[in-house]
Amino acid sequence: MNRFSSALLLAAPFAVIAPYAVAAQHPAQTQMQQNIDTVLKIARNTSLSEAQKIKQIESYANRYLDYERISAMAVGAPWRNFSVKQKTDFIAAFKDMVVSMYARSALIGAADAKVRLLPNKMTANGKRLDVFSELQTKNGKKYEVAYQLYPAGSIYKIYNFRVDGASLVTIYRNQFNELIKQKGIDGAIAAVKAKSLKKQ
Repeated sequence: MNRFSSALLLAAPFAVIAPYAVAAQHPAQTQMQQNIDTVLKIARNTSLSEAQKIKQIESYANRYLDYERISAMAVGAPWRNFSVKQKTDFIAAFKDMVVSMYARSALIGAADAKVRLLPNKMTANGKRLDVFSELQTKNGKKYEVAYQLYPAGSIYKIYNFRVDGASLVTIYRNQFNELIKQKGIDGAIAAVKAKSLKKQ
């Protein structure tokens, strides 16, 4: 399991946390715990098939993940040149690609991952928040994961995450920029739809 598959164990749509994790001290952490409890229940439901688990988790996560902002950040400056239709197509394709790439490995690790929230390390920049945690995989490897959120009405939405300092959207931005240069916007969208990008 690579580092970003592991990180996805912590946040919708693939969030999993150890039952003895530190109690949340901030509303954003409280929500994360609620998200985690719900997804953990689905992930460990032996009456569901793998496909059913992924579908239920994805449906639940749609409320908490800001796919539009994630997509815009992953593309970077060229995003302003996308038409409305191209943005819609890219968001759908990127979401589908991420789910396809990471869902199965995240579910496999769900039963064994251990997580320790780091409430004292939480940072804020205006309304934007970074919630930190430490993830330990089955083989004992540890990662520090920072989830970036912002308030949206009565909930907090996730728009990025970093694993040991490496940002998922930044890493994919390099690939998207190369694709756009080589194939144009429509060609880049087609490549994302074909899931031909390198898994990070």
